[in-house]
Amino acid sequence: MRLPFRLKQFFLYFIFSGATLFTGCSSDDADEHVDNTFWNDARLNDFPLSEVAYLDIDIVHPEITNGAETRFGKIEITIPYSQTSRVLSLKQFDLDNSKYQISPLAGEPQDFSDAPVTYTISSVTSETKSVHYDVTVVYGGDPFFTNAKITGFKFEKSKNPALDATIDAVKIAEYENYTENAIYVIVPVGTDFSQLTPTITYDAAKISYSIDNNFVIYPENGLKVDFKYPKHFYLQAENSLGVKSRVYNVIVDVANPIRFDSPIVTGDVATGNGSSATDFFAIAAWTNQGNHPITGMSPASYKDKTYPVPDYPGDANVITASLSNPTGGTMGVLPGQTGEINVRVKRSPLAGEYTTTAVFAPTFSFDTRRISYWPVDDRIEDIFAPHTLTIKTTIAD
Repeated sequence: MRLPFRLKQFFLYFIFSGATLFTGCSSDDADEHVDNTFWNDARLNDFPLSEVAYLDIDIVHPEITNGAETRFGKIEITIPYSQTSRVLSLKQFDLDNSKYQISPLAGEPQDFSDAPVTYTISSVTSETKSVHYDVTVVYGGDPFFTNAKITGFKFEKSKNPALDATIDAVKIAEYENYTENAIYVIVPVGTDFSQLTPTITYDAAKISYSIDNNFVIYPENGLKVDFKYPKHFYLQAENSLGVKSRVYNVIVDVANPIRFDSPIVTGDVATGNGSSATDFFAIAAWTNQGNHPITGMSPASYKDKTYPVPDYPGDANVITASLSNPTGGTMGVLPGQTGEINVRVKRSPLAGEYTTTAVFAPTFSFDTRRISYWPVDDRIEDIFAPHTLTIKTTIAD
């Protein structure tokens, strides 16, 4: 069938117009598809670090509205405490480098210590297309400790109702070149050494304790401990690398472990020329009221000496004293036991009353776990109060 000329002309115009319209729509759709591809694909789905494996990561992508970025994306990376430096770098950029580029570059260190670092992803072919991520690095997981040491030790009154007040350790001793260190605590006379609950602070990943050579984790809520001699209580501090580098032995005692019941008055001593003396063996007793053995000892000094006349010209120490162990007590006087006091009086030619005060200065030997009069030295500690004993005698014609 043949169409009239005008109808044929209209029909051709319609086909040509439709083809043109179809071609125009396809071109616009293609441009729009390219735009959406960038906004959809220019994303960081991971942020590996060159210096450390992260523990966790949280990524919020940028917001895009009408083909434009309206809000930056956010990335929060959690790293372990063992990574002490927060100068870090992106390990790799996983997008197609022919289409996308990132700034700062992968492998370029950035300081995340004080504020987020902004990373920009931009199109290689278009300067107007870019998205951003604010990247923050925080610490998480178990704290990391390079040290392994006890920093504090005390008996809190709240955990030890029998105490009048909280008592802190008098000394935490780090003994270099030794496998054991020490913690010294002084408690009041009469304290039950077998019923004490310590509070411990430490710069370490964990602490363990031992009373029978087997270390177990020290409980978070504390532990009632028997410190009574001859028991030993050990603490062990470990760092985050598992290095069992410090062991502490806890020493608990009283400030004045030696008790004298009263001043001593000797029997009368005959006068002499000062070259002879009268000995009073076991003239009185002394008691170990502490928590460790005490060996015999001499005084560190004498004071408050009185003589029958002022400015006595004779021997300054007419009266001297010493403490001794009981017979066979080679280890010393044990806690709760008594020892003997010996006194010597030089026979002065001047008759009258003489008085002196013997000052005992006991120290603690960590190596022997005994108390005696040793000079303070390597692992010998001056942790006790001075002890005084007044002695009176009469030298008669």
